[in-house]
Amino acid sequence: MWEEAVCGTDIHASVDAMRYVTNLVGIDHVAIGSDYDGSITAPFDITGFPLITEALMEDGFTEGEIGKIMGGNIVRVLRETLPKK
Repeated sequence: MWEEAVCGTDIHASVDAMRYVTNLVGIDHVAIGSDYDGSITAPFDITGFPLITEALMEDGFTEGEIGKIMGGNIVRVLRETLPKK
């Protein structure tokens, strides 16, 4: 199932998918999911996050864009959508 989702099973295929979505809908809509904790079968798990960051840098994503992908966008969405105390 994973291969069909991102057209490959390595980190670079995931980065290619992130680049595609960024070009399609913008960087503010791209984020790493919360399912890399071992709850799914994927080619890498949370221990591979530094490799994702490195691959994003190699692909030309800026530091700000990488921050959004690696958690900033999720934090923003949660702050905007969760009920206030």
